[in-house]
Amino acid sequence: MKKQSLLAIVFLLAVWSNLTHAENRRPVGIDFFKEVRMISNLKEKDGAIYFIIRQASMEDNNYKSDLYCLEDGQPRRLTSTHDVSSYFLMDDGSIVFRNVREAKDREKIRRGEPLTVYVRLTRQMGEAEEFLRLPYSVGDIKFVDDRHFFFTAAYDIPFARLLEQAGGDMDRALKEKESNSSYRVFEEIPFWSNGRGDVSGKRTHLYYYDDGEVKELSGTYETVGSMELDKDRQTLLYTSVTFQGKSARGNRLMKLAVATLEAEDISPFGQPASYGGITWLPDGEIILTVNRQLMEISAAAFYRLHLKSGKPELLYGGDPYGMGVSIGSDIKTGNTSPGIRTDRTGFYYLTTVADHAPLIHVDYSDGAVTFINKGKEVILEYLPVRDGFLTIAMLGNKAAEIYFLDRKGLFTAMTTVNDRLQEEYDIITPRPVTFVNENGIEITGYAIPPAGYVKGRKYPAILNIHGGPRTAYGACFFHEMQYWANRGYAVIFTNPTGSDGGGNTFADISAQYGTVDYRDLMLFTDVALRTFDFIDPDRLGVTGGSYGGFMTNWIIGHTDRFKAAASQRSIASWISFSNTTDIGYTFTATQIGGDVWTNLEGLWTQSPLKYADRVKTPTLFIHSDEDYRCWQAEGIQMFYALKYFEVPARLCLFKGENHELSRSGKPRNRVRRIEEITSWMDKYLKRGEEQPITE
Repeated sequence: MKKQSLLAIVFLLAVWSNLTHAENRRPVGIDFFKEVRMISNLKEKDGAIYFIIRQASMEDNNYKSDLYCLEDGQPRRLTSTHDVSSYFLMDDGSIVFRNVREAKDREKIRRGEPLTVYVRLTRQMGEAEEFLRLPYSVGDIKFVDDRHFFFTAAYDIPFARLLEQAGGDMDRALKEKESNSSYRVFEEIPFWSNGRGDVSGKRTHLYYYDDGEVKELSGTYETVGSMELDKDRQTLLYTSVTFQGKSARGNRLMKLAVATLEAEDISPFGQPASYGGITWLPDGEIILTVNRQLMEISAAAFYRLHLKSGKPELLYGGDPYGMGVSIGSDIKTGNTSPGIRTDRTGFYYLTTVADHAPLIHVDYSDGAVTFINKGKEVILEYLPVRDGFLTIAMLGNKAAEIYFLDRKGLFTAMTTVNDRLQEEYDIITPRPVTFVNENGIEITGYAIPPAGYVKGRKYPAILNIHGGPRTAYGACFFHEMQYWANRGYAVIFTNPTGSDGGGNTFADISAQYGTVDYRDLMLFTDVALRTFDFIDPDRLGVTGGSYGGFMTNWIIGHTDRFKAAASQRSIASWISFSNTTDIGYTFTATQIGGDVWTNLEGLWTQSPLKYADRVKTPTLFIHSDEDYRCWQAEGIQMFYALKYFEVPARLCLFKGENHELSRSGKPRNRVRRIEEITSWMDKYLKRGEEQPITE
């Protein structure tokens, strides 16, 4: 009853906000995202606060990112290279970040020569000077001191063979590589990876830099990750996996002595198991996240590992509060928050709960969970500081800012770099609505009304379906939805069964894709139509990407209620998906059930392509030619089928883009993508011809 009353109050406030919105506010345009300053990589040292701001540039058709510090409540830019993606705070107070300045160095990297150059910014914050150059494509670094450190780097087995054949002559090896560039050779699966390109024969090796000398610590076929040094910088822990031909699913936990560089396997559960986050405790023990089931829907559990005895102690099973932020938005950048931080009574981490992302504390003694903040905030990063936490968070319908979060759960803004957007633009507050699904679970959905809508009129609406499926929508700002609302559409969205934030049982739709999740979405649409009288039931559109693209393909094969559809980076057939994409054989086995040799009929039954002969809905398909997560063949198959059955269809393929087109693709391509979807909806939903409400 209390929840219903709260929702009613939120609804009334949203109505009041819509009715009283400032008439002089600018509409959210198709390229609004370029105005957003995206904050990430929050760090603190000796009271100084550092972070990176990233912003789209339409002129350069790219993104500019620089390092900032907070001074007197105002961000001060420390770099002007526009390409800072990470940085290190050194013991002497200097800042180290990668930066390739010389044209000859950029040419080497363009040709494929492994090279990483770091520069150092001193306390005086003058001109950055070159600090270090390494003939490797460096990933992560863990400093023992500024002349001794461990680092990971990409290792290309085929290129290493070419270099060996060339007698170590880099120029000869690069020329031979260039002569082979007209074809691609694969010997492993996965043979490509979204956002990385071809990965057959690629590994990540561990190295030690010893005052100018580099020692390789990995075997040829080994890949390492999750490096963490203890506070005394005497012991390095990391994860390791070695494979040939087919990537292994489990990994090992390794312990390396800094003094001797000798490593040993200390995996407490053997294999198969997936060891993830490593957090050192003051007593020399660690907290370790472990997924022992290797299932897509199972959250990692938290263990305390006693290094001397090797015995793991379960602290928390990870359900229902798994680690990580799954709330989607197209105006946030990749965040780098520490997974776990500790105090004397327990540990902290960010989790996803329904439609928000809070910071929680888990007690060592009994696994009791305490919420640090209790609102609908989406925290993207956090750092413990005295009396509270520094956070990067999205509050309400605002873009992310840096906030101080106190122990009572109250947020105090420390930056206001995006505040003017809230003041200048007609940003509309989503209105909540709840419904109970067939399993008796209450789910919250949202509707964004058209900007400045007229009471007594009905408007076209777009059902937007998130990816994953184990991700979630919140009420936080989403550019494409706000744009459509400013174009005269209502936008509705929810988190059906299979979404994150409801625990493992709710997230588990293995071998059930297109069943309970589909019925949740249809029930939500019915409830939204009953609740919001500005939605025209005869002018509904549907769109979604990744899992949302799969579900869009599924919906048009199972109902004609939607008059237009836009299927993005979708899945048409689990048969083709399982044998072409970077996660195909693992995802299909765990989520759909088996493979084409053991469950061909099951895979086909859950494939939207099977039902393409039933489709009547005009559908736009959007894919990218370097999307190796949902390979373009999926969209092509559905497009081909609809054309074969003479259903209006359009296929738009973006060159040089991958699965992240809608969030981090080239700015001009992001604009064109939204143009394609909006024009398609305009054509079939007849935007602008609002209908009067009839009793």
